[in-house]
Amino acid sequence: MSRQRARGGKARTAFVYSDRFGSFYYGIDHPMKPVRLRLTYELIREMGLLGLNSSVVVEAAHASESDLLLFHTPDYVRVLKEANTGIIPVGGSLHGLGFADNPVFNGMYEWSALSTGASIQAAELVAEGRAETAFNIAGGLHHAMPGRASGFCYINDAAIAIKYLVNLGKRVAYVDIDAHHGDGVEYAFYDTDRVLTISIHESGQWLFRHGIRDRHWGGQRQGLFRQYAATAFDGRRALP
Repeated sequence: MSRQRARGGKARTAFVYSDRFGSFYYGIDHPMKPVRLRLTYELIREMGLLGLNSSVVVEAAHASESDLLLFHTPDYVRVLKEANTGIIPVGGSLHGLGFADNPVFNGMYEWSALSTGASIQAAELVAEGRAETAFNIAGGLHHAMPGRASGFCYINDAAIAIKYLVNLGKRVAYVDIDAHHGDGVEYAFYDTDRVLTISIHESGQWLFRHGIRDRHWGGQRQGLFRQYAATAFDGRRALP
């Protein structure tokens, strides 16, 4: 994939962004609203924050199919590409597509490839020393599994960006702070000690309640992981 580089010296912060982020639409009744990404970016810009502390804005580029295959299965990627027209392809339901959480909509594959490409760029900028920190406002789609969509997530950009770094010989600590357990990323690195995953989320009595401590995914246990579930009522840690 073609990736725009931050020009000049090392940036303190790279903000990876595309105006296209706000152009996708899950549906009128769906809580996921990508337009909020554009509105947030515009607010940050109007407040004059983008030029502070040697920060740069880097234009997001689409992830390639080979990028997506770092974590996802070929058959799943094929079905996602077919679903980009907004029509549920044959076999789509077998991959979690067409349900309330993961509807099929026009540009679905493009949205997934663009948000994933931005996360790869962010990882690349830091790994190559061109930025101290990098931020993808459209990232964090941590529920997608190798062969199916889950929890509003079609492509697991976090898992793919980490795979990219591991392939460079890096060891990675992934900290996931979200209402829900980052199950897809934890699954991706269950069998390797190259990645430490830490998930801090609400009590597991609601959505995405099963993690490594509750489920065995098979294979030799080599992964490094830690879960912290905080109750929604008093903020205290509920699970060790």
